[in-house]
Amino acid sequence: MPSRQIPKLYIPSDATEAAIRAVHAAAVAAGGGTILLPDAVITLTEPLPVASGIGYQGVQPVLNYLNDTLPDSGWDFVGGTVLAGDGSFPAFAANDADLGSPSVTITADCITGWRCEHIGFTGFTRAISIGAVNNIGLQFSTIHDLFIRDCSDWGIFLANFMHTDVSRVWTHLCENGQYYASLLPGSTLMPGNSRFDSLFNIIPANGRDNRLCRGIVFEAGGDGARLNEMYVDRIQNNAFNRAELVATATFSNGSANIAVADGGKFRAGMPVAFASSNYGITAGRVYVVKSVSGNTIQIGKAFTSPATIASGSGSLMLSSWGMPCFELSSRNEGAFVSNSRFLGVDAEGGSGAGIYVENAQGCDLNISELPGDKNADVVGRATGFSRFYSSNTTITDFDTASATSQFHGARGIGRHAMLSGLWTDQTRNGLAAFNIRGDAGENQGDLEVRGGNSFIYPRFGMGIKSTLKTANTVLHPLDAGLVTFDAASALICTLPTITNSSDASSLVGLPFHIVNAGSADLTVNTDGTQLFNKISGKTGYILNAGESLLVAAAEGAGSTLFWAAFPSAGVA
Repeated sequence: MPSRQIPKLYIPSDATEAAIRAVHAAAVAAGGGTILLPDAVITLTEPLPVASGIGYQGVQPVLNYLNDTLPDSGWDFVGGTVLAGDGSFPAFAANDADLGSPSVTITADCITGWRCEHIGFTGFTRAISIGAVNNIGLQFSTIHDLFIRDCSDWGIFLANFMHTDVSRVWTHLCENGQYYASLLPGSTLMPGNSRFDSLFNIIPANGRDNRLCRGIVFEAGGDGARLNEMYVDRIQNNAFNRAELVATATFSNGSANIAVADGGKFRAGMPVAFASSNYGITAGRVYVVKSVSGNTIQIGKAFTSPATIASGSGSLMLSSWGMPCFELSSRNEGAFVSNSRFLGVDAEGGSGAGIYVENAQGCDLNISELPGDKNADVVGRATGFSRFYSSNTTITDFDTASATSQFHGARGIGRHAMLSGLWTDQTRNGLAAFNIRGDAGENQGDLEVRGGNSFIYPRFGMGIKSTLKTANTVLHPLDAGLVTFDAASALICTLPTITNSSDASSLVGLPFHIVNAGSADLTVNTDGTQLFNKISGKTGYILNAGESLLVAAAEGAGSTLFWAAFPSAGVA
């Protein structure tokens, strides 16, 4: 028989932390292997060890759903492998201490070939905490089928990972959902190059102020960090049972400080909007909280922007539905997320910005569901050369620094820059609009289909192509537009033969606006068989100096092809 390689399997002697640690030590000593965790609730007193080449495989958790009609609205564990803590430490932790600078031999600290699958978690700070500021994380590793609840910080926290597959991770009743980041300088390493599938988070609805809970976050957080090349398929964050925060915000002229009644209802990064414009604030546009100190907050136009300085003193009404459902962003202007694809982004429930994107470059977001009727569905700041697709009516707020990006799909209110793209304007009965200028103003399409879808209406001046001819010329369809002949001697212009055998080859409708700017006559001829205005024998037209002739290829009765001619008098 041919030889087969069977992975080393390690089975703890019982369902205790000590037994797991014992088989982990044996697996490390043997050069790697898979630890098979039992079907039991296993209580931990400190994080389980993480090492290269080691896998933890549990028995798929069995769930008791908390809602009789919605399986994915929350659960308890009633079977399978469940790790339980006391809320003071993570279940798995490695390289999770912030460092002042990266190691000069960073690859020596990598955790490679680690696996974690089919496990439930309850009562930790984080289920998994691997990587930190300037500290390398997972490489060539696999995480899938994890059910995580009741974590006091993040359900899962992965930083500085590469070539890692993360799939089917569900977080519930965690203070914050899921965090995936680059926390290294881009000059050291560009983490990413990984694949994600089926990430799901439920914002808590158990009495805490869930407006302060973050959802699913991809972030370039280090100094000059770059999170690069990720393929992410199917992200969902549900933020139901959130209530709108309405508060009075008091501004002081020349100051960034804004007084509020209860600063505990705010946190840094929280989107807010205002009901009216004044003191340097624009009504409806989304701002973000920069800092909170007691009952004083500061806001800015973006996560990385300076705090806004008030241009007057007085009060405005502030609104917020809480932290975004999905964040694709950076912590500083020199950091960005790049060259990544996010397919099936589902942001449901209440949020100040359903999807918040900042300093993303060359990213695609395909959006499946949105909150609607909150502060904004999609907010973009300094997002370049990226594309947003949404089949849902989408309230957008993009700044002009995002003008190189595109939006396609169904659009509601558009605040700030509209971006280029093709969409239906749901604020105007589904009017089809095409935008070329990324920085065009609010709810404007450069070209709009009007008159019951019967004509195209431009929202700005339309130019035509201009071509100069100084010799006898047979015009080509590429010359369509304004054609100026300018010579001291007589010239001849010959029009192309009109064809209409198929839509692909048809020239019907092709226009030429011919101008004689020379000092001698210009003769305009057809091909000799096609007529001007179907006038018998009329195959030529003489333009004196200063005269012009507009012609357009036309089709008459019996499929007769001719040139429709509109002569003009010369300029005196």
